Amino acid sequence: MMQVLEARSFLGKNCTVTYRDRQGNTRMQTICVQKVTYVPMYGACLLGDKDAVWLESVSRISRTD
Repeated sequence: MMQVLEARSFLGKNCTVTYRDRQGNTRMQTICVQKVTYVPMYGACLLGDKDAVWLESVSRISRTD
């Protein structure tokens, strides 16, 4: 599970994020990380230009630029 402080190091960067969706399937998506925030009752969230990913489901993140 990714921590908020680790995720903040990717702010403003294009990244490839590997995560598990709600069905447990592994997904990979390229996003520009715009914000890392905490949503009460849901947890930490990585907000990108295309989608939002819950940090508890992230298994890997890497910069693409």
